[in-house]
Amino acid sequence: MTARKLMSRIFETVHADADLQEIERKLKASGADLIPVCRDGLLVGTITRRDVALGAPADGRRAEPRVAEVIAADILFCFEDTDVTEAAKLMRESHVTRLPVLDRGKRVVGVLALKDIPEGMVG
Repeated sequence: MTARKLMSRIFETVHADADLQEIERKLKASGADLIPVCRDGLLVGTITRRDVALGAPADGRRAEPRVAEVIAADILFCFEDTDVTEAAKLMRESHVTRLPVLDRGKRVVGVLALKDIPEGMVG
């Protein structure tokens, strides 16, 4: 079974130049713990609730950082034709519960959640 079969096609994305307050609002509204970060329609990273908390300014005097300043350098994703067993293995090994799903043109087409993969395929 491929990621395409189990991924959610309803998801938020943010631009790399967005501010953390916008991300916080989107995370809260969507209930998601991860949002793909895109530039010109291509995935450049992901941002999580933890990233937002750690990237927030320590004092009110500093300028609000942009998403691109706090996302991790490593980009985790799978393609829509990736076997879900392989995607689940990547999530387990990377300690994440969601992966952006890309088409072969490297555009985000969905998000795959570990909770949506049948238990027997998670391993």
